[in-house]
Amino acid sequence: MRDGRARLLAIAIVVMPLIALVPKYLLIRHALAGQEIEQTGFGFGDYVGNLLRSGQLRTCANPPFNPCQPDRCLYATRMPVVPLLYAGLAHLVGDQSIPIDTVKCILTALLLAGMLCVLVRDTRLSPAAAVLLYLLYFGPQALKHGAAPEYEEGLLLDLELSLAIAVSYLLRPELAATHARRIAMGFMALAIAVLMYFIKTTALLILLVVIVLFGLRARAGWRWNLAAATLVAVPFIAWGMHTAATSSTGVHLSSSWNGENLFRGYNSDSLAIYPQVSLDRIFDSRRAVLADGTSVPLGDYAEQQQCFADEWAWSESYSRRATAWLHGHPLEAFQFNLRKLWVALVEIRHTPYRVGATERDPEYPRGVAVAMVAWMILARLVFFYLVLRLCSDLARARRGLALWTLALLAAGFAPYVIVFGYQRHVVPLLIMAGGLLVTCYFITPRRTAVT
Repeated sequence: MRDGRARLLAIAIVVMPLIALVPKYLLIRHALAGQEIEQTGFGFGDYVGNLLRSGQLRTCANPPFNPCQPDRCLYATRMPVVPLLYAGLAHLVGDQSIPIDTVKCILTALLLAGMLCVLVRDTRLSPAAAVLLYLLYFGPQALKHGAAPEYEEGLLLDLELSLAIAVSYLLRPELAATHARRIAMGFMALAIAVLMYFIKTTALLILLVVIVLFGLRARAGWRWNLAAATLVAVPFIAWGMHTAATSSTGVHLSSSWNGENLFRGYNSDSLAIYPQVSLDRIFDSRRAVLADGTSVPLGDYAEQQQCFADEWAWSESYSRRATAWLHGHPLEAFQFNLRKLWVALVEIRHTPYRVGATERDPEYPRGVAVAMVAWMILARLVFFYLVLRLCSDLARARRGLALWTLALLAAGFAPYVIVFGYQRHVVPLLIMAGGLLVTCYFITPRRTAVT
């Protein structure tokens, strides 16, 4: 009887991401009816369109700055995985957003289900672990962002939970029944972290932590280490070749939008309106209205109309301006970073409060709004409970587990404290934290590991 219950629990955990495909599909149909993939927002649509028409990874419509050559295209404002994935799926299922986003969700769900299948094969999960995973994974924010095609969190949500599972075999080597299983799961953690970086550069610190963790904990031997180095190096070399061939300033390994994003996090106007109003408004509005009715004048960024030779000159210009503001306003920058820290780690309200500068966003139905706040309270409590458990373990025998897990969490949240973040940015990280809590404290290995 006990074995039967354990088997049912294991099945329930494995099929969790597959069950979630039902509400995600309903959200997709509601949000994307009649939309073509080239209409995808956040700058992705034109990349996909150019890939479909010419096979080139570029965008030539509506540049976010004034290029000195009006017909100049941009090649690195977005990292390559999302547009390449959508263009590839468009060749298979057509150019409508609904089937493309649905297949995207299926692919990430299958990956997560596969990782969960390995986990339940090697370990025993408590019923409390299953309940916790379901509560986190089926939260309204998790379903909404997991189903979204227009920003990277639609992929990162499942990937970061998959990473939590894969990296647990490096954090807790006793989970693996064989040395080969530990190496394979460590390799999967590396592959997922690399993929996350080429979806969104904020994953860089997570990737660095996983690389060091693999090197120190996998005990993989030179062949696996060489394969791991190749897995990491080849995408960076390919991206470097792409940026070198399309810029006038040589090799770049990140996104050219990073400079303007850094400036969003370091200027007086952003300090005045964050997190209440979207920071995009500092570029297209001259006034913002806060929740209490306060009218905030926004600066005149006429200088942004100067032309730039290419996207990297534009990025460098905004990076210098952000750095200059940081050096010239250290107290304001400290205050701003404290606010970012609160939003990243504590805030339970939806941020930004409004997207428009002066008009209110449409309100969620009351039941949905209450469920969103309740879910954020749960997710925050899970996160802080994990941190407290890890801190208590620093003085005990599991110091290594605690240090590496804390490093992974810090690496995930740091970009949204250093630059800026909203609720959608931290939702995948909160679910990853839930996964780490489960794998660190709510599972036991089924058999003695080979060390």
